[in-house]
Amino acid sequence: PPHTYVTLFLVQVFYFKITVMPEEKDEIYDGCTVVVQRGTYMKTCRVLQGRTYAFGKRGDGQFTLNIDGALGCPFGSSFRMERMSNKLFSIHKTEELNTCLDIVKEGGEDNRDLQDDGRSQKLTPEEIIQLKGSGLTGKEVIQTITENSTTFKDKTVFSKEKYVNKKQKKYGEIITIHRPSIRLLSNMYYTLDPLKIANLRVDTLSQLLCHVNVQPGGSFAVFESGTQGLVTAAMLHRMGTIGHLVQVYHGNHPQRDAVDLMNFTTKELETLSFINFTKLPDITPQEEFATNGTDEVKELTAEQADKELIAEDTHCETKEMKADTTEIIEKPSSDTKSMKKEFTRPQKFVRKQEEDIRMSSTVLQGNVEGLVVACRQYPNNILRDLLHYLKPGHPFVVFSPYKEPLMELFMEVKSQNGTNVHLSETWLRHYQVLPQRTHPDINMSGGGGYLLYGTRIIKD
Repeated sequence: PPHTYVTLFLVQVFYFKITVMPEEKDEIYDGCTVVVQRGTYMKTCRVLQGRTYAFGKRGDGQFTLNIDGALGCPFGSSFRMERMSNKLFSIHKTEELNTCLDIVKEGGEDNRDLQDDGRSQKLTPEEIIQLKGSGLTGKEVIQTITENSTTFKDKTVFSKEKYVNKKQKKYGEIITIHRPSIRLLSNMYYTLDPLKIANLRVDTLSQLLCHVNVQPGGSFAVFESGTQGLVTAAMLHRMGTIGHLVQVYHGNHPQRDAVDLMNFTTKELETLSFINFTKLPDITPQEEFATNGTDEVKELTAEQADKELIAEDTHCETKEMKADTTEIIEKPSSDTKSMKKEFTRPQKFVRKQEEDIRMSSTVLQGNVEGLVVACRQYPNNILRDLLHYLKPGHPFVVFSPYKEPLMELFMEVKSQNGTNVHLSETWLRHYQVLPQRTHPDINMSGGGGYLLYGTRIIKD
C-alpha cells in the first residue's frame, strides 16, 4: 500500500539523520568559524571572546570589529555596527533592516542628458572619508553624498535606487553572520581571487560531486592541489560520518583550508585521512597505463618524505590560524591568560601521521568507489598512478583550469582504461530579477574550469 512506502521512506530518512548527519549547533558559539557579510563583501573569522578582527581593504577602508555581541545568537542573524572609537565597532543584534531607499522620492523621465564624466560629485574622496570618521551613521553619509551630487535629482527612480543600493553596500552598518557552507566559501574565494581556487566555480564543483557519486558509506580518494581544500571539504560534507575519504597530497602538507573553516566535528573528521604521494601503497593492477613520465610526480625521495612527515606537525601548528582570512587583533585585558586556558582550539588532525598512512593504505588497497583529481598542474601523470586504486566500473573525475591537458588525457583514457568518457565546460550567468528590470547581469565569470569524467574498465 502507498502508506507503507511513505512509512519506509520516513524511517530511512530518520535513520540517515541519526547515523550520518551530525548534530549542528544553531547558535554562534565561542571557537566556531563564521562568515561575516557586509553587502557583497565576505570574510571568515574564528569567534574568540574578547578579540577584535580587521575587516575591509587596508588603509582608510579598513576597520576593526568586536563580535562578542553575536555569541548565543542564531546563525544568519543581522547586527548593527556601533562605533566605539575611531575605527573600532561593536555589534548588536537587530531585527529591523533599515534601508536608505526612502531617500528616493521622485525622478526624471530618462537619463539621456546625463554624462558620466566623473565631475558630478562635489565632495572629494578625502571629505567623504572625513564624513565617515565624524560619527555620522551610514544613512546620513549616503544622504550627504546624494545631496552633493549634481545629477542625482535628474535620474530616473530606477537609477536612483540602483545608486543608493550601491552606496548602501559600501557605507551600510548592517552585517550578517552566516554558518560556513560550501556555497558560501566557494563564492567568497571566487569573488576575492578566482586564481586562488584554480577558477573552480560553484556550479563546476557541484557537477564534479555529481559525476563521482559522492554519498555516505562509500570509500573515495581525492588528489587536490591549488583549490584551498574546497573539493575535500565538499566531499566530506556529503559523506557525513559514514565512509572513508582519502586525500592524497604532494608536498609538505595537505591543502585543507576549507576543511578547517567548515566547523566539522571530530566524528566527521574521522572519516578523512591523509597520505603523501610518495607513501602510496604498492598494488599490482590488472591493466596499467603507460608509465612514461610518472617519475615527474614522485620526484621526492623516501628520505625527504620522512623528513616532511616529521616536520609536518610543527608546520601545521604554526599555520593553523592562516585558514582564517581575517586578521586577529588581541584586545589587551587582564583576562587574556585565563581566556587562553579556557579556550581549546579544535583538533586539526584526529590521528597521528603513521595511523593516517596506515588507514589510507588500507582503504586504497581495498580499492575506492570514486576518484577525484583537482589540480592546477599537469594531471595526466597523477591520474595514471591513482587510477589503479579505483574499482572497475566506478567513476573518476579530473578537474583542471586548462583544457589542453584534459584533451590529451581524454584520448589516452578512452583508448586504454576508460569508457563513457566526457570532457565538459559549464557556462554560468546570473540574472537580476526585479520589477520591470529582469535581465541577465552585465558582468559574468569568464570560466569555471573543465571536467573530464568517465568510468574505469579493464580491457582484455
